[in-house]
Amino acid sequence: MRSGAQEQRRQTLGESVGSACAMFQIAQIVQAAQGTGQDRLAILRDGEKVIVLIADGAGGRSGGSEAAELAIRLMSGRAMSLTSAADCERLLRDVDRAVAIDTAAGETTATLVVVNPTNLFGASVGDSGAWIVGSATIDELTGNQVPKPFLGTGASMPVSFARSACSGTLLVATDGLLKYSSREMIANAVGKESLDEALVLLVGLVRYPSGALPDDLAIVLCRRVP
Repeated sequence: MRSGAQEQRRQTLGESVGSACAMFQIAQIVQAAQGTGQDRLAILRDGEKVIVLIADGAGGRSGGSEAAELAIRLMSGRAMSLTSAADCERLLRDVDRAVAIDTAAGETTATLVVVNPTNLFGASVGDSGAWIVGSATIDELTGNQVPKPFLGTGASMPVSFARSACSGTLLVATDGLLKYSSREMIANAVGKESLDEALVLLVGLVRYPSGALPDDLAIVLCRRVP
């Protein structure tokens, strides 16, 4: 019998992104606490660029999964043209307005990160997060984000971020991970040499002894390989 983690959508990509001098390892997992869940993610690649998109549909109201799916689709449609943190912020504002007028969509978080060999930038809305985890540091890229209003209200307040380089492992995750475990335990798991192993450990941090999860879960790990 396969473990719960193995039964879920999981992918590890260790191939070259762009040229041989810009190698990235990427690992991802999505797990639903029940049913199909409301967490969504996408990973796009263009030459030396990797773009990570995550959305977590707001629970407790209708249209959460529809909002997350629409946000991912709209972000994906313009992601390749993003060249700055300001571009990312503008994109999330546009997506907010588009989701707000969609009658089937509710509300969602959204985090997008653009990773290049020489820099990193992005923006976020809500309580999903993006960190750079180093050997002894945690850089919370989304530390200044505004949790509410969510994307889909027409009034969300995206906050952008930028760094000169990704000098560690990029973690992008929904609150199904970040809310239910400590920074220290998450950083310890992310620091594992194998990203596959790191994913298993991260899910294990929040899984109950019964095997259930407290919330839907979406995680992306991205690490440059020299």
